Amino acid sequence: MSQQRVVGTVLDGATPLHFPFRVNREAEVPLHEYVSVNVKGRLILAEVISVGARNPLFRESYADGRMSGYEGYGYEVAVAEVLGYLESGRIMRPKIAPKPGSQVFLADEDELRRFYASGGGIPITVGSLLHRRNVPVSIDLNGMQFHLGIFAQTRGGKSYLAGVIMEEILKNTRFPVVVIDMHGDYVMMDRSAEENIRHGMFNVVVYYPPRAPRISGVTAESRTLKISPREMSNEALMELLGGLGPLQSIYVRRILKDLKSSGRPFSLADVIDRVEEKIRDEGTTNRERERLMSILARLEDLWEEVELPAEGTPISELLSEKTLSVICLRGLPARLQDVYTGLVIEQIFRNNVRHAGDYRRAPPVFIFIEEAHRVASQAASRYAAKTISTVIREGAKFRVFLALISQRPRSIDPDVLANIGNYAVLRITNAQDQNIIESASESFSHRLVEDLPALNQGEAVLVGPFVPLPAIIRVKSRETVHGGASEDLAEVNRRMTEERDEEW
Repeated sequence: MSQQRVVGTVLDGATPLHFPFRVNREAEVPLHEYVSVNVKGRLILAEVISVGARNPLFRESYADGRMSGYEGYGYEVAVAEVLGYLESGRIMRPKIAPKPGSQVFLADEDELRRFYASGGGIPITVGSLLHRRNVPVSIDLNGMQFHLGIFAQTRGGKSYLAGVIMEEILKNTRFPVVVIDMHGDYVMMDRSAEENIRHGMFNVVVYYPPRAPRISGVTAESRTLKISPREMSNEALMELLGGLGPLQSIYVRRILKDLKSSGRPFSLADVIDRVEEKIRDEGTTNRERERLMSILARLEDLWEEVELPAEGTPISELLSEKTLSVICLRGLPARLQDVYTGLVIEQIFRNNVRHAGDYRRAPPVFIFIEEAHRVASQAASRYAAKTISTVIREGAKFRVFLALISQRPRSIDPDVLANIGNYAVLRITNAQDQNIIESASESFSHRLVEDLPALNQGEAVLVGPFVPLPAIIRVKSRETVHGGASEDLAEVNRRMTEERDEEW
């Protein structure tokens, strides 16, 4: 204790949860710094949640500068929130308040490392404590069974943080990672950020749906994403068709049953052919023919939007060990993005349900969903939203873990948010988004919510079972190329000017 630096003295009004202290004149104690105090022989760790300046001699009338000499009587008072003490590796909450007059110490970095060390499992480092760059903060992948929400306002750094987490999972485990990429933010993750060459730390495969535009400059392996109706559930196809009546649904289900029972691959075109055959059948009544014509119209509309070939991409490809599968949906209409998001997630979930217990065929898989507010919205009729709602409730039982990335958590279905246990939140100024996060999470206190507008670029609040304690961190640097950064228009202008000069 004698080696620790004294930074203040406990004042009157301390409780087992909080204590005010006067900051020593020579000390600097910023917001979110960590301090400790001795209570009954135990070293209690606390986080500074408020700092204010006081001067008993200063009066408002002195602000014109005509009075001087009072500056030396100023001091700071801080309030610290008690985090607890370590006992047999567990963080315990004290039941006794610090005594007024007790010395307050700057928390020792070794002690902080012990508090923020992951309690077993698979720790992956995502950053460091805000004011302690030598104290790494790790998240425990075991805690990801409660899923994850990564939220920030536009250009707040959410995609960057998501990339850090993906990198760490892929570097430190053999688990596959799948990302639903709406803007092409992750297609360059096969390249080193420092040298801009292929790194070889893990595999990256970029999947494009048929008719989707390809992104130039991508050096990762590219494949076409194919989903066969044979591998889809009947419910999934019915959702995609939408609005079928009970009798129409029976017709479609019979056709699907016949095609699946044949044991041969079949496409959406084969389903259309069967409906046309039934329409031409002389035994079909006029009433039945009307229903079938309506079904045919919906099938043809779906065919124009989504290509469902006879042979689909084997789901085992997306679940390859130590592989990042990027489902690139950039440039597709919103409905197609919704459809492919739902199809991919459903296929992975059904695979892991079918092969539960088989770690080779159904490994733990982490699915990151960009623009989650668009595909997990409160519009419950949308296909992807229903799929995500199911998987976020049941997926952890079958080792399917979701991470929702969004700048508008207020637009995400409340039932989906209610099943998210872990939060990584960067700067958010919108009051509606702040309120939604606070109401959805049992761990996200009002005090932490109030801190969100003051976060700087690259700072995040981590809350939930995947961290031992809530933490405000500085996100570590990416090791792979980040595709979500805003373009520097000055640099673009410079390149355009150089190219024009070369032409001349």
